[in-house]
Amino acid sequence: MARHDQVISVYPELEKRFDLSYAVKSGNLLFLSGMVSADENFNLVGANDMEAQIRCIYGRIQKVLAAAGASLKNVVSETNYTTNSPELTKAAWVRADIYKQAGAAMPAATGVHVASLTLAGAMLEIHATAVLD
Repeated sequence: MARHDQVISVYPELEKRFDLSYAVKSGNLLFLSGMVSADENFNLVGANDMEAQIRCIYGRIQKVLAAAGASLKNVVSETNYTTNSPELTKAAWVRADIYKQAGAAMPAATGVHVASLTLAGAMLEIHATAVLD
């Protein structure tokens, strides 16, 4: 169970609305909630556009990491949930480019095909774990 002193609040309104924490620190580990392609009001960004959804998600992930004093260089593992595996495969270069631009190595990753995600129209949700320096 997370303690209040372990929570790193980044999107307080959404955290309250969905009863979750976007990031929880435990020792030198940082666990991020799954991120979908949404704006600060949880409206879908990039409908039917996997590349746009990937870019939005990593922007959100980077915001959460920054709040913890970290970056993509700290990410060691991801689980990618997708409703469209062929589109994710075609757009995989976007993810690789984002990590390259950040000067980060590619983390360990698992892909899971799912029937749907919580946000209607979302094609991808990424859960990441980081090791803090």
